[in-house]
Amino acid sequence: MNCLSINIRGVGVCGKSSWIKKLKNDFGISFIGMQESMVSDVQSALVSSYWGGSGFEFEFVNANGNSGGLVSIWDPKVFMKDLVTKDSNYLHVGGYGSGWLSETKFVECLCPTNKCRQKIVFGDFNGVRDQEERKNSFFDPVCNRDFNDFIDEAGLREYNLKGLRYTYMSNRIGLCTWSRIDRFLVCENVFNKWPNRNLSDHSPLVFSVFDSNFGPKPFRMFDSWLDRPGCVNVVTSVFDSWINIGAADSNLLNKLKKLRGCLRDWFKTYSAKEHEDKARLRKEKEELEVQMELKDLDEADLWIWSECKKAIEDIEVHKARDLRQKSRVIDTLLCGRSTFSSSL
Repeated sequence: MNCLSINIRGVGVCGKSSWIKKLKNDFGISFIGMQESMVSDVQSALVSSYWGGSGFEFEFVNANGNSGGLVSIWDPKVFMKDLVTKDSNYLHVGGYGSGWLSETKFVECLCPTNKCRQKIVFGDFNGVRDQEERKNSFFDPVCNRDFNDFIDEAGLREYNLKGLRYTYMSNRIGLCTWSRIDRFLVCENVFNKWPNRNLSDHSPLVFSVFDSNFGPKPFRMFDSWLDRPGCVNVVTSVFDSWINIGAADSNLLNKLKKLRGCLRDWFKTYSAKEHEDKARLRKEKEELEVQMELKDLDEADLWIWSECKKAIEDIEVHKARDLRQKSRVIDTLLCGRSTFSSSL
């Protein structure tokens, strides 16, 4: 049974439900534990948007204002609920896993237990085990000591994390900080039963990276595209087929997003064809130049040679225009960054 733990930082934020649904489908997740839901009285419709349709059961702990809150969602065909206890800091769901003779308990994020008392605890602990698990971030030795004491007293062990070193990143005033605060802890029985099992293969721990929201991406395109065949047709086709829906600002944003995607697809196809054409033209031109050394070309071959040369030059001119425009954008960004730095 694959399980997903995620500090969701608010279940009402647009875009997060589709992200979780994709993770669920990609990795065959049958139990989801979300921390910091930041909502109270969680409704079935909201949970359905994260699960993707029906066929689920869930339990939740209300948030305290705009902080806290836990939500556990599972597939009832895989896990059958029998008991629920909760308070402001944990959510415990007990029952039986499909095909298992052992009792199963989910505590806060996940804590399965069978007859030999197997325990798995996972989630966002907001603490690290040593100073190497923080970068550019405040390290609290007292919190570190208490966290390690808790793990030792509970008789828990930890699998090595595969992939990236940290599970949380924050960007504040241009300074990026990293921490490993999301983890899985298991008892000796689990560790001994699956000593070589790489829990990250099915992504039971999916870490989240939170970027500051600077609004929608700006719409940019190269000036030279307008001189290339097909570009104007793409723009015209998007605008002619577009149906205005919703508020004006939202409608414009969606229209430009659609145009950006269509132009990206067009240029990808055009660029590949342009690369093939350039290689073909260069080869044909070079073959004619070899013939030039041996004999004078007739009028038809000379015209072909000049057209090949002109077509190659046109391709290079477009690329040079793109590079000049890109360099101006980079210079503008660097100038803006220098101004910002000096203002600090």
